[in-house]
Amino acid sequence: MYRVVTQVKIVQIPTADFPQRNKTISFDFVHEMECSDTWRDLTNDGKIIIPKNLYVRDAGNKLISLFGTNVNIGGFSNSNPLFLRGDAITLDWGYKFFDKGKEIFVGTENKSKGTHLFQGFISKVTSKKPIELHFEDNTWKLKQIPALTRTFKPTETLENILKTLLSDYNKANPSYQFTVNALTSTTLGEFRTGSESVGEVMGRLRKNYGFESTFRDNELRCGSTIYIESEANKHVFTFQHDIISDDLDYQRKEDLVLSVVASNKIEELTGKTTKDGHEKTKCSRIEVLVTLANGSDKPIVKVKNKGEDFPQNEGGTRITRNFPGANNIMVLTDLAIGYLRPYYYSGFKGKFTTFGLQFVKMGDNVQLIDPKLPERNGLYKVKGVEYNGGVDGLRQSIELHYKIS
Repeated sequence: MYRVVTQVKIVQIPTADFPQRNKTISFDFVHEMECSDTWRDLTNDGKIIIPKNLYVRDAGNKLISLFGTNVNIGGFSNSNPLFLRGDAITLDWGYKFFDKGKEIFVGTENKSKGTHLFQGFISKVTSKKPIELHFEDNTWKLKQIPALTRTFKPTETLENILKTLLSDYNKANPSYQFTVNALTSTTLGEFRTGSESVGEVMGRLRKNYGFESTFRDNELRCGSTIYIESEANKHVFTFQHDIISDDLDYQRKEDLVLSVVASNKIEELTGKTTKDGHEKTKCSRIEVLVTLANGSDKPIVKVKNKGEDFPQNEGGTRITRNFPGANNIMVLTDLAIGYLRPYYYSGFKGKFTTFGLQFVKMGDNVQLIDPKLPERNGLYKVKGVEYNGGVDGLRQSIELHYKIS
């Protein structure tokens, strides 16, 4: 018989008000748990609901009742709180069962690879009962780090900008360093930061440049794409077997009309300088409308000339996207075509729900098998996963991004 296990480990972080907090607390049962792994949202988050009659075990193997008479849960009294905003939290889940008299755990934790269901920090502790602990991934830390007041030169790369913004934090926190993996090697033109958090800078990079951000452990990944194919695990799911339910639609390539208004601002040095010695630049903007439609693999391209507007979108899906690094129309067109092609396919889009294992992460690949209609079989990239667990079992809601050729 399989028993659901949700493992929670919380490391207390000392604060100015409670400098003696240094315990590591663990328990393996929650009433309800939910969390996410996706680049759709800037921050992956979640919560756990802890039942009333629960004991936790500290690093000294001592059992503590959460609802003991002298237990301070979230800093609402003067004694050292058991849980507090800013504490580090790690979640794993899986199933326990007996095999030849020995209890076996099969789940997400992999100590050799450092794999966990979720890692982050407690962002909120509720005062009501049962206790709710809300948490966020490392992006929560970025929201607390003030960005340097600085103007980055047009020649500085995305990687250099991010490393510079995190440099002061890394110097002050040698035991908890952030590394940077800029998956898009490009320059942004002149880029200014200040009077904002590093988290808000990441929001601007998404909104203005189309650069998505996510964390994998302590590595910050940022770029026009954040998938690393060499890390992707492949999972196979079959309809009428381990797909519990789905919200999937099957689309035909012949019925699709996809277009993107692609643009970029180009800054060029004029060879002149300002009174205070800065190099003068001139700016120009290039725009192109690229369309893939009705099953044809030949893109329709329209360049925007001065004083003209693109035709209105009368059918299909159109988005507007900036492509940093495109310094001419040809490069911009190629980037726009490359952006559209993964979405231009015959196959499924949407979500499906399965059990807690096989454990699927954002960026993995899933093979969908339909025994009744095998022509609908296909391999897809995972855009994100929502995890739900607790007394009702373990479930994963897996969102597809695009079909892999």
